[in-house]
Amino acid sequence: MTDQFVPTDPRGKKVLVVDDDEGILSLVELLVKTAGFVVTTAACGEDAIKKLEDKPDVIILDLIMPGCGGLGVLQHLNKLQGPKPSVIVITAYASKDPAVAQAVRDPNVFQCQAKPLNHDMLIGAVHLCTKTQSLKRR
Repeated sequence: MTDQFVPTDPRGKKVLVVDDDEGILSLVELLVKTAGFVVTTAACGEDAIKKLEDKPDVIILDLIMPGCGGLGVLQHLNKLQGPKPSVIVITAYASKDPAVAQAVRDPNVFQCQAKPLNHDMLIGAVHLCTKTQSLKRR
């Protein structure tokens, strides 16, 4: 028996958006909500770790932030038991920071996207992670 892709509705799928840049946080929140997902936000890694209790399906995670940052969130995820959310890393330092190379090797990281973000690519990645399809295509 093979796993088949069955398009599902994004409404009800939870996405946690984590970024210390308020403008990017608001933009990504709006993009993801407009696509039909339930969105929670966090402005730092420590807050994101607390919000993992809400069991998000996907995390859109900035890597370079004050405090524990995105790598700290990934380390915390790896310590958790049970199913883990897919992570889409967003960063302005895609090719410059060793943290990016470390994050890309993390088993929970689905994809790494460079800022400035391509909105369609970001939402497309969220749909792939959640096995959903755009509400506009229905």
